[in-house]
Amino acid sequence: MSQPGNKSDKSEVPPESTKGEQPEKRAPLSLSDLMSIKSASDKAVRANLKEFHEIIQDPGHEAGSKSRFDARKTADISRLLNDKTIKREMVSDLSKDSSKDSRDYRWTDTRNVNASSNIGLFHPIGIRQHFNLRGVDASKIEKDKQSPEASRLVEDFLKNTMVDDFALSPHAKKDLEETTQSLAEAGGKEEIIAASIHLARLLRHLQYLEESKKAVMLAMGVDPDNKLANQLFKELERVHPQDIAFSPVKTVKAQLNKRDLARRIVELSRGRVTIVGDLLIDELLEGKPERISREAPVLILEHVETLHIPGGAANTAHNITALGAVCHAIGVSGDDEYKDKLAKMLENHGISHDLVVDSSRPTTVKTRILSKSHSLMQQLLRLDRISHSRIAPEIEEQLAARIKKSAADYHAVILSDYRAGAITDSVIKACREATAGTKTMLVVDAQNGFERFGGCSLITPNQPDTEAAIGFKIDSPERLAEAGRKMLEISGAESILITRGSEGMALFQKGEPHMELPVFNKSEVFDVTGAGDTVVATMALALVTGASPLEAMALGNLAAGIVVKKSGTAVTSQKEMLDNLENLEL
Repeated sequence: MSQPGNKSDKSEVPPESTKGEQPEKRAPLSLSDLMSIKSASDKAVRANLKEFHEIIQDPGHEAGSKSRFDARKTADISRLLNDKTIKREMVSDLSKDSSKDSRDYRWTDTRNVNASSNIGLFHPIGIRQHFNLRGVDASKIEKDKQSPEASRLVEDFLKNTMVDDFALSPHAKKDLEETTQSLAEAGGKEEIIAASIHLARLLRHLQYLEESKKAVMLAMGVDPDNKLANQLFKELERVHPQDIAFSPVKTVKAQLNKRDLARRIVELSRGRVTIVGDLLIDELLEGKPERISREAPVLILEHVETLHIPGGAANTAHNITALGAVCHAIGVSGDDEYKDKLAKMLENHGISHDLVVDSSRPTTVKTRILSKSHSLMQQLLRLDRISHSRIAPEIEEQLAARIKKSAADYHAVILSDYRAGAITDSVIKACREATAGTKTMLVVDAQNGFERFGGCSLITPNQPDTEAAIGFKIDSPERLAEAGRKMLEISGAESILITRGSEGMALFQKGEPHMELPVFNKSEVFDVTGAGDTVVATMALALVTGASPLEAMALGNLAAGIVVKKSGTAVTSQKEMLDNLENLEL
């Protein structure tokens, strides 16, 4: 390429002027002039092309004027001219006054864009993969601004792309609103492309992957050959939702605050709940190891202590009274030695009860034999006394009568099904009738048969039971959303809370976007036994004492995070919840 100052450079020959007129001779551009144009172009790319058009026009420039030497510009333009990927062309604009020299110059980068030129999706939009320094055609800009096709694409995108921003922080919402507004107000094609790519990156950062792809496709629709848009789309295609923990609905911790949650914890004690279900005794037989038996290769334990702990539906009831609320338990017992032990155990924990005696079945007891040596406790054996057969019709009638009699005095009825035979269709019907047309909530904690509980307020299955009911694994955000919709359809319930262990929990409500919360305690899990009972008890109390569904879910999450630190079926208290709330990061 010839140097710009070389008069023999044929590219410097001015275009033909109007016939009969001699074009005015003009000195070739100096390095300083050319660098000034480059500087102006960079400024225009960062601002807008109209401003650039005004900057590069220099009516005061005279032929032969002496330019001031600038070492920095000279070094920059030398690198520019030595770069073999840069092409310099002369452009004529015959629409201008033919009496003046209308020469202009276009400098373009011809190199191919590769992935390393803009690594990652989190670089600001101002970082360019290539520069394009050129003369500005004002008429073309105006034409681009009036492009009906580009405007239609933007309008369709804004109309058909929805983002559930309730899960976002106020700062993220503001950024999203400002970026969307910039796209809506973009005029020319270049502005639309820049705004849509910037929006795509923001959506990607906020973990809205599909919406981010749509924004990139908008840019590609305006300019199919845009290298940056095509490169960004390829990168998004390589990102899998599970790799970035993508979720259509983000976690909603930003909407929670400790002051409101603390007030809700204090108000839990105002709740009154009836528990209907399989009331169990968790019997712990503790022994001190002595020696190996001569009769068989088994350990001989010397009995130390026997403990009776509420289990099954009784554990749910215990969680309610432990939080200072009132609880009444309705269930079935056998006519055996454990009948009175069950009644006494409930009374010791402040739980009033209506026990229907069924002589055809045992009182449900799960006995665990534990070896206790110093601080080490090891379970050696478990023995269950249980009947899985459904209760007799006459027992069903007695249960139904007691449910209808007591339900009106309580804020909620919790059906707790541990598959021990007490929760039959007649009992479910009695609970539904007792709560229909009243403000009393009907909450269900069941392991299967969810189609039986149509019309209830809330069902709280865990993820394995949910997967068994819907017939597929919940292994992605899309699968989770599908599972929630299907569970609402199967059960006919107003709300479904899926507890997911270390993945947190997700709440689905009819006609509302679903909400997800991560676990508040993930590093100090000791025993998850009974955590589901804690969740359903805490959520029911929170809902009947005025908490929002999100607040109720958060309190259930907080309470469960406390009990999993403890051994066996355990409960928590308002004081423990308030203490743990102080250390919680929201």
